[in-house]
Amino acid sequence: MTDLFALGERRLDWLATRQSTIAENISNANTPGFRPRDLRAFSDVLDAQPVRLAATHPGHLASGAPDASGAHRVAPARSWETTYSGNSVALEQELMRASETNRGAAVATSVMRAFQRMTLLNLKG
Repeated sequence: MTDLFALGERRLDWLATRQSTIAENISNANTPGFRPRDLRAFSDVLDAQPVRLAATHPGHLASGAPDASGAHRVAPARSWETTYSGNSVALEQELMRASETNRGAAVATSVMRAFQRMTLLNLKG
């Protein structure tokens, strides 16, 4: 059950980092030559992580997967337009990303709250 909470925590961490990146893009909307950035999709971050199998019996095989860092990689974002100053931040696009991130955080917290309630009900018996 703890792995579900760890996954939810990683999702919320990713969403917080993405929201910070979007805020930086918006704050530099008038900076000449600024290029907006965005994070890799959360599914790509999860796919990059090796699956670690638990050996609960001496006869189990080891996974042999190397331990990888869960760091978020910031990459250039695709933009809708580029102005004469070379700035390619589209405020409408950034606000859509911020709204998407906000909805993702609401869903993640709702799911984690439901898991917490199920865990408490299970413990109470």
